[in-house]
Amino acid sequence: MNSRNFIIVGAGLGGLATALRLSHRGHKVTILEKNKHIGGRNSRVQVNECDFDGGASLMMMLDPFKSLFRDIGERIEDHLELKLCDPSYRVFFGDGSTIYGTPNVATMVDQIEKLCGRDEAERYGKLLGDLAELYRLSIPNFVRRNYNSPLDLVRLDSLKTVLKHHMLSNLSKRMEGYVSDPRLRMLFSFQTMYLGLSPFDAPWVYAVLTYMEYGEGIWYPMGGLSTINEKISELAVAKGVEIRTEAEVTSISGNTVTLVGGEVLSADAIICNNDLPYAEKQLVAPSGSSTNKGAAKERRYSCSAYTMYLDYEGELPELKHHNIFFGNDFKGNLDGIFHQPMGVHDDPAFYCCVSSKTDAQRAPAGHENVFILVPCPNNDYDMKESDLERMRRHVFSRIPGFDETKIRGMVTRTPKDWEEEYHLDKGATFGLAHDFWQSVCFRPDNRCKTNPHLFYVGASTVPGNGLPMVLISAELVEKRLEEANLL
Repeated sequence: MNSRNFIIVGAGLGGLATALRLSHRGHKVTILEKNKHIGGRNSRVQVNECDFDGGASLMMMLDPFKSLFRDIGERIEDHLELKLCDPSYRVFFGDGSTIYGTPNVATMVDQIEKLCGRDEAERYGKLLGDLAELYRLSIPNFVRRNYNSPLDLVRLDSLKTVLKHHMLSNLSKRMEGYVSDPRLRMLFSFQTMYLGLSPFDAPWVYAVLTYMEYGEGIWYPMGGLSTINEKISELAVAKGVEIRTEAEVTSISGNTVTLVGGEVLSADAIICNNDLPYAEKQLVAPSGSSTNKGAAKERRYSCSAYTMYLDYEGELPELKHHNIFFGNDFKGNLDGIFHQPMGVHDDPAFYCCVSSKTDAQRAPAGHENVFILVPCPNNDYDMKESDLERMRRHVFSRIPGFDETKIRGMVTRTPKDWEEEYHLDKGATFGLAHDFWQSVCFRPDNRCKTNPHLFYVGASTVPGNGLPMVLISAELVEKRLEEANLL
């Protein structure tokens, strides 16, 4: 087939991966990015001489990463130096006890026995085995595929798999059948928060996230997760992709895009990597119209996050690269985020990353780059400065040995910042919610229903949020372009 011309709106991971795939096939690709930098939510943040990943800091499920490089004739090992984080993270419970998450089964069994007793430890093998089977079945059959209709989900073989493995049952309730100690229930179910979803609302199928951690481990690319964007960008540019930064698209109509300033560009197809709800409401013209604005139906959104990036002078020896802090009322904390957004919980759970523990070059000598993420309500709740201050005080009080006077610089992002900087509706840091009616065949399609020239890639279309899912999203949109005879 002759070379085609594609425009990609947004240089997040999904847009970059799609550009690399299309350019490898010999097509002309132009990426239009409104910011000065590439990477979207996964771009770098600098605070003095400390370097941070702006969003995602956990690398799991390596296969989609390897597939991208393999599909263009490269080896990931030639471009990224990957290290296994073992332990994966340290967990601090509200009662003062701690445990290390690790893919080492013997170590986990030993720790569980010491923390909770032999009965709990003996159940761990059953849990991990069942999660491995869930992962083996769900990823190829329900995640790594496009859907044309909800009927695709109820094909006889698919329905049998869903029912046999209780994929749609409640995750939190089902976890109670494997572990009794409430600390272990938190430990093996909180991973749905990576999707901005409470485990008390999540279907059991999302327990595959727990298997990713405890079965395959958490990895780290030296230089940070932003290095992934940069390496993909370099390969794409080498194949002829043009990346235009500070090029904000204001509307998409037919096979054309209009930029700030009035410039109009056309292509055989347009792939939008803007967050899908924003694109639907602000960029995409309704059918038969040259104007845009607000044709989309209302959708349900994930939570937001208050993030802090700290240049900390000194050492925090109790912390590992990744750290999870739970409060004493985990369910109350999550209910306050997802169901009763009335303010900030008195004892919120949070995540803390110090990547300089693994990668010393990310902070100057004698300093540590401390990244903190506190899940919080999205902009349906009007976050006040007093709320932010309460979160800061709580976090600083929970981290062992933390001395606020040693902070040499700090950058923060509030829910409003996430909305304004990255065009995330309601400041929903994780995009659209992953409840049942916005998952698998019910998640927004990667084809625009009103414009046959427009396709979507990224966290809020299929299959969902998270770096591996976004890379799979790029695979799936490539298949859609094939179906439309555009490749």
